[in-house]
Amino acid sequence: MPVLLDIATLLVQETKESIYSTALGVATALGLPVTSWQPGDPTRSLYHVLATKLAGLDVAVTPYIRAGFLESAEGAWLKLRAKQSFDVVATEATYASTDVVLTNGGGGDYSDIEIGDLTFKNTATGATYRNTTAGDLLPGPGTTLTLTVTADEAGSDSSAGVGEIDDLVTTLLGVTVANAAAATGLDEEEDAALQQRCLDKLGSLSPNGPAAAYAYVAVTPALSGTTAVTRTRVYPDSATGDVLVYLAGEDGAVAGGDVTLVESGIVTWSTPLTITPTIASAVSVPVAVTYSLWIYESVGETQSVIVAAIGVALTAMLRRRPIGGDIIPPALTGSLYKSMIDSTIRGTYPNHTFRVTVSAPAGDTALDNDDVATLGTVTPTVTFVADP
Repeated sequence: MPVLLDIATLLVQETKESIYSTALGVATALGLPVTSWQPGDPTRSLYHVLATKLAGLDVAVTPYIRAGFLESAEGAWLKLRAKQSFDVVATEATYASTDVVLTNGGGGDYSDIEIGDLTFKNTATGATYRNTTAGDLLPGPGTTLTLTVTADEAGSDSSAGVGEIDDLVTTLLGVTVANAAAATGLDEEEDAALQQRCLDKLGSLSPNGPAAAYAYVAVTPALSGTTAVTRTRVYPDSATGDVLVYLAGEDGAVAGGDVTLVESGIVTWSTPLTITPTIASAVSVPVAVTYSLWIYESVGETQSVIVAAIGVALTAMLRRRPIGGDIIPPALTGSLYKSMIDSTIRGTYPNHTFRVTVSAPAGDTALDNDDVATLGTVTPTVTFVADP
């Protein structure tokens, strides 16, 4: 019976230590006096040189060969593979941006504020922002100036909710700041999402409009006109002949304007004649998490750092879950399984965590086809235990 080889197993990047160990094993098999070689021995030194050289070569060669297979390509090589073979452009991280209102509560005259003069801060996250528009803030009290600000760093870590950009790093006496609208930054597209989008691209080439074609258009900004949609799920409605397409972003439901943009893109690029697609945002279902964690003191982190890291891990896990949850056939609807929450918490500090209990949710969270699970209130308890 033929044996199927795993590409990932074949394409392993060898280290200097593994190459050196293999070379010694070959030398031993040939009968060379390996155990008598002392530090500085010419043959032993030559083996070290060759192992170092080959390991350096493997750093470049292994990712290059892995890029020949979509499922094993990673990072920059995957982006190149996606573009050259599928004409799919990876979605890059975006910079969070919004408007802030400066309020002058004193008599200072802050005229001639130029682009980049002011630095703002989200005190909850530490993210900073610079003004990308200019203006004059006249003496107060009560005068205001609205400026557009953009995060200094790309990605979701620089996102800010309403009112969270609340501090001026640049000193303007008597001036306060607040943002009336959220600032949203998106992370760089993950490898798994880009690989799936390449596979979905194949569906878009079919004249029969398979589910992959709708999914591809929905999550491809060049066709949909929006970067807000990062997940989609397509359901056939055999009773009416309609196609149901649900959309979600990194943090759940998407705005009506983004739904409209995606609908226009799908109608233009992937809808065959006589088919009526229905495009709708998924419904956010916040899932509150209450957990207790026992961890050895050798982890070397404070409780606040551990809680924050687990919060980030839970958010990342939920962003990867499909709309409608994970469905186990023959069921027609899915769930957010409690075991996913448990394993995510355990996996944040796997070498130091030895017990986790999750009291909320009490069990698996059932989801309708248009539901998308998001992270609700997290109530943690962390107990440090001396190492055995």
